[in-house]
Amino acid sequence: MKKILVTAFKPFNKSKNNYSSEVLKEIKLDVDKVILDVVYDESYEVLKSNDLNSYSLIIALGEARSRDYLSVEKQAKNISSCSIVDNKGVLKNNEIIDLNFENVLETKLDLSRVTEYASISYDAGKFVCNNLYFHLLCDYPDKSLFIHIPECNNELDNYKKYAKLIENIIENLK
Repeated sequence: MKKILVTAFKPFNKSKNNYSSEVLKEIKLDVDKVILDVVYDESYEVLKSNDLNSYSLIIALGEARSRDYLSVEKQAKNISSCSIVDNKGVLKNNEIIDLNFENVLETKLDLSRVTEYASISYDAGKFVCNNLYFHLLCDYPDKSLFIHIPECNNELDNYKKYAKLIENIIENLK
């Protein structure tokens, strides 16, 4: 049986919740779930404490409240930069994540299999979401995907709707 890991993030920037962890609660598939802190680099280090080699698919969720659609990220950029601090108070300004890698890394997963459920995005931002995804793509490009959850207005029906779409994405990729 294929093992699947789905991650989400804790609240940040004075928010009371994070849509990604709210949606993760509503995913009913048999998957392992991990909620990470919104901290540059450290989120990936914590995630690596799981045996990531044992998973056939790793889906990382994050929120993008400025979007109005579910989006799967095709790529991550080798840069961290944001106007807000992470949950440890770190502010990054155009810092390279890893000098040993290219400026952009892409998932090797076939995203044509998921366009029925989400839009393809080429901009994972430059905050912790992009940072985590870049690390995942450095080590696991054949089985990693990042999905941004749009504005949910803190409504359970929206969390359930996006959870179902993510379940469909997982079913089509596994």
